[in-house]
Amino acid sequence: MLLIKKKFYFFSISFIFFSCGINKRIINSSNYEKPKQDFFYNVNDFELDYSNKINWAFRSDIDNAFNLLPDNYSYQKDTMYNVSVFYIHPTTLYSSNNWNADTAYFQNNLSVNLCLENQASVFAGITELFAPHYREMHIHSYKDTVNGYKAFEYAYNDVLSAFKYFIENKKNDKFIIASHSQGTNHAKKLITDYVFNDKFLLNNLILSYLIGMDISKKELPIPICNNEEQINCFLTWRSFNYQYFPFDWKYGSTLFSVNPISFRSDSLWSNKKNHLGILLPNKKIIFKKSLIVRNKLGLLWVKLPNNLFLNKYKTNSYHKADFNLFWMNIRKNLQHRLSIVFD
Repeated sequence: MLLIKKKFYFFSISFIFFSCGINKRIINSSNYEKPKQDFFYNVNDFELDYSNKINWAFRSDIDNAFNLLPDNYSYQKDTMYNVSVFYIHPTTLYSSNNWNADTAYFQNNLSVNLCLENQASVFAGITELFAPHYREMHIHSYKDTVNGYKAFEYAYNDVLSAFKYFIENKKNDKFIIASHSQGTNHAKKLITDYVFNDKFLLNNLILSYLIGMDISKKELPIPICNNEEQINCFLTWRSFNYQYFPFDWKYGSTLFSVNPISFRSDSLWSNKKNHLGILLPNKKIIFKKSLIVRNKLGLLWVKLPNNLFLNKYKTNSYHKADFNLFWMNIRKNLQHRLSIVFD
């Protein structure tokens, strides 16, 4: 527990990102309400019932997976594989006087819906997809780490409860954990504290997409994916502009990053012809062969073309677009890996 707490204190995140999708809008903490009181456990102090469908943002047995897919994506020839995905969405709670979201926040949450469309959709229609609602911590938790740690633990308890329901009710033994940003903080703890201690679960965790947060080389009990076919490993990247070293993120030789075009952990530039397109906010995939990326000291450097349309989205941090920029590459590579597992 002390180790987890110590790691949490080093999550150095500012307010220039979060939520899902390509958007250059800057989020300034001074424009949003933040908690004025210390964290108090008795607020919303009850366990969520994950047998109740209202506590799920998406479940394949209830919702239509094809509604999540990009409008111009052709899915008719896709194969449904016998694997289930547990997806944990990123921070969407920016403005609140509470340290954690309450259950009313689950209803008609457009921000979470955008996360499903821009991120979880990469798994839709080819896997059994579960995406829980959870009482996520406020974005300010990354600044006030004393109260933030308590808010994190509170949110994690929901994630763990949802995961236990997922394990008991999924149709397949083999599964994937996928996450972004705050979701990845929870996923790392889930793998380290829970999955790793259960040999059956660990053997059936075939892939983990732990996107949008730093992961050090000694942090997780599972290996990094070093090539485009490896399984029983994890993938991670954090997207930034070419030649940009962020002042508010950790980077260095001790941190992992996987190139989401070549799917290798080396530092070589990807080939532009291998880029399969960008998922835009209008749910359209366009701009194939438009960018190249490389790993650099635990960061993923992105080099966009000089394009009149894409110039509107150029920024130093592409955190919110960690999935969008490579949506087709992620999906095609996942299909390739799963074909190896199941063929």
